[in-house]
Amino acid sequence: MPHADADLILELHALEKRYGFIQALKPATLAFRRGEIHAIVGENGAGKSTLIKLLTGVIRRTGGKILWNGQEVELSTPNEAIAHGINAVHQEVVLCRHLSVAANIFLGDETVRFGILQKREMTRAAQKILDDIGFNLPADAILGSLTIGQQQLVATARASLRGTKFIIFDEPTAYLTRSEAAQLFALIRRLKDEGVTIVYISHRMEEVFELADRVSVLRDGTMVGTRDIAETNDTELVALMINRTLDQIYHKETIPFGKQLLETRSLSGKGFNDISLSVRAGEIVGLYGLIGAGRSEFALSVFGRNPKTAGDIVWQGEVVDMRNERTAIDLGIALAPESRRDQGLNLNLPIGLNINLPVYDRINSGIVVNVAEEKKRANQQIKDLGIKTPSRHTLASSMSGGNQQKIVIGKWLNHGADLFIFDEPTVGVDVGTKAEIYRLFARLLKNGAGIILISSYLPEVYELADTLHVFRDGRLVGSQAYRQRTHEEVLAEAIGV
Repeated sequence: MPHADADLILELHALEKRYGFIQALKPATLAFRRGEIHAIVGENGAGKSTLIKLLTGVIRRTGGKILWNGQEVELSTPNEAIAHGINAVHQEVVLCRHLSVAANIFLGDETVRFGILQKREMTRAAQKILDDIGFNLPADAILGSLTIGQQQLVATARASLRGTKFIIFDEPTAYLTRSEAAQLFALIRRLKDEGVTIVYISHRMEEVFELADRVSVLRDGTMVGTRDIAETNDTELVALMINRTLDQIYHKETIPFGKQLLETRSLSGKGFNDISLSVRAGEIVGLYGLIGAGRSEFALSVFGRNPKTAGDIVWQGEVVDMRNERTAIDLGIALAPESRRDQGLNLNLPIGLNINLPVYDRINSGIVVNVAEEKKRANQQIKDLGIKTPSRHTLASSMSGGNQQKIVIGKWLNHGADLFIFDEPTVGVDVGTKAEIYRLFARLLKNGAGIILISSYLPEVYELADTLHVFRDGRLVGSQAYRQRTHEEVLAEAIGV
């Protein structure tokens, strides 16, 4: 059914953005309807971030027109965008961690009487807001004391209150638990019912099909198509995004298993109990479970970051005392952690320095670093992993999520290891980069390494793991060989139904 112009809240006509000779967004024409959920998908670097910045006034367009309720607007500053009712919830939370939840919700709109901040009144008001929208969060807690997922919900609550008519969600569930994601989806549907237009950006196809009315695809800075969600499928969208089929994403090769690298015997520690499993050379061992099930806590104990309380860790046939991370690294164990920004990278350092951090003790002569070797090692990883950067001197903070993940991986490839632990390696990463990471796994396995793959995304571990272990409430509740059981059976174990 055709839609009248009155249904349109925001229209883009040949919108484009150039940086010198680089065209970050080629002329794009797209219209958003009032009260719809409109998904936008595409690989990292496809132009999604550029589009967000243009719509929220962070950067100015090079060409084209933007119409808001049929009238041409500039959207040249964030304040102008907010004044129209355009807000965004970003993948990385940009609030004040040292302030309370209430203070963050009312940041810039505080309640003040006679020059005195009314903290108690603001806390009560914030708690009512959180309760009304279904977010189970304490308004008086310091934001930094909450999980990343909970902080994301605070950012969402704040954005939904600022006279919002048009709200952009950028990978909003990347760090959310299943329960938190359900709370977010309920709010999104409520906002839609109230006439708010939602732009939903996600690499998770199941979320796009669960929520969206329409979906638009960006590829290499070009808007390649818009589809009604009822008239498309994930196979078509993936093909539009990357010119590859869905079957080509989950790259798995048959690689013979070698010697046993790691064995844990009734290993227990904070957050997990009585875990016994093993990893062989050439094998991917998947750890699946809902967030908080104990998978990451187990991995951190194997890596020496958190102490065990009982049981044994056996490395290549010998019981070892994993006293700290240095012990694990020296033995040949590497960890790409769950939060690349907080745990895996020094964001204020260049890419090359991040890649070489574990090996500076190898590339120096006393107090002088071998500059030629430093350059060679960094450039080699940048080339091998396809990190998209003009130079190894570029700051890690300026890179996309997918490229940041490649830097973390490159750091440990540079160092070398026999066992690689990848904790949520594709969170916030597009399908094309996922395929590259999965091919990297195959290379590591062929070279004789073993892999522990921790993921909350069931299709990932189901399609890649040679042996899949399911965690629930800190315990191992099921194990299977490759595709031995169905998705539904594995999920039922993880949930406990």
